[in-house]
This record gives sequence, C-alpha cells and structure tokens, in this order.
Amino acid sequence: MFGQIKRAVAGQILRGRWQAGERLPNEEQLSSLYGVSRQTVHKAIALLAREGFLVRRRRAGTFVASVRNDRFALPIEDIGDVIARSGGVYEFRILDRKTLRNGEAIRWPDVPDGTPLLSLECLHLSDGAPIQFERRLVNLDAVPEVADEPFDSVAPSRWLVNQVPWSSAEHTVKAVNAAADIAALLGVEPGTACLSIRRQTVHLNRSITLVHFLSVGERFSLSGSSITDSATELNL
Repeated sequence: MFGQIKRAVAGQILRGRWQAGERLPNEEQLSSLYGVSRQTVHKAIALLAREGFLVRRRRAGTFVASVRNDRFALPIEDIGDVIARSGGVYEFRILDRKTLRNGEAIRWPDVPDGTPLLSLECLHLSDGAPIQFERRLVNLDAVPEVADEPFDSVAPSRWLVNQVPWSSAEHTVKAVNAAADIAALLGVEPGTACLSIRRQTVHLNRSITLVHFLSVGERFSLSGSSITDSATELNL
C-alpha cells in the first residue's frame, strides 16, 4: 500500500500540485487525504526522501526537493484540454486496438523483446474536424490495468495522464508531409504540412508509453517553457 501512496504523491508533484520548495501537508493530513494509515504515509514519504525526491527538515516539515538546471520542456497535456481552451468541442475515435508482443509486428527499442504491449490508433477531432492522429504503444508489464480499459468515454491520452505517474519524458519534434493514408484520415491533401511529435514517458526507470502524434500544421500549435529541472532527474 505504501508503494501506491508513494506513486500518488510523486504523481501529484510531477503534475504541479506541489511545486519545488513547497511544503507538503503533514502526515496526518496526507493519511486523511488518501484514506490510509499514518504509518503507511510515513513509509511512503521516507522512501521518497531517501530517493532525493523530498527533503525532510526537522520541526519545519517535508518539502519538495529544490530545483536544478534550467531547461526547455514541452508539456505533457491532453489534446482534449488544448481543444477546450481554444473553444472547440472535443471528440475522439479509437480506430484500431490490439495486443501484441514486442519484437513481433513492431519493436520498441527501450522495452525487452517479448514484453506484452497494447497498440492503439486514435483520431482526435475539434468541432468535428480531424486535428490529430495518434499511434500509441503501452507497456502492459508497467500498466497492466490499461488492458481492461474500454476507452468508451475517456481517450487513451487522458486516461494515462490521470492514472499513471511519470518521471521523465523524451520528445522528438519535426515537420513532415502527410502520407496518403494519414492525409485521408485527417481530411487533408497528401503532402500537407504536419507536425510530428514522438514522445516516450518513463516511471521508476521503466518505459510506460511510446506515442507518435501527427497534427495538421495549420490546425495545431505547440509551446513549451523554460523551467528548472526537478524530479525528472531523480530516481523515480
């Protein structure tokens, strides 16, 4: 149980609920928040502190570890939120779903061969117009519960953001021209300029998901910010 609380606390910090240098609620408050014993919270906090994620100060409390090293980061954000902020109505469609083994029909270099994977293809729409095509692999050894998620009302990206903590992410961004099959899905002419984003997220030194987004250039924008490195450098 304390491992689940550890992941929950780490996930809240990584998503910005508690910022670097900020004091966490005390153990009694956290035990009430998560509905577990104070002893369970104490073990989880102690482990996070040993790993350098938190700093415990006698009489002062427990704080999120201080930040280090400026860097530029792209946000991990659900496309539905992006569309909603722009005033659009978000929809998604699961185009394909299958379970396979790494190294068979596809190979994920950072995951051992034979690892069970969930493969998903999804189309994201704004006001009925296709805006982004998503092709995703999820490591079922790391996230076994995703195998039972039907994605009837929650898109894969939203489900993963809500359910699975992450501690680091790698992005590759480039401009590409849409191939004929993808252009047909996105409702554009073949060769249309698109933004390609490849992202891999990791937690507890284990690859969680590898996803490739292809967005229509004139319908989508991407921004990041200069931030300081914190938990992503730590052993989570």
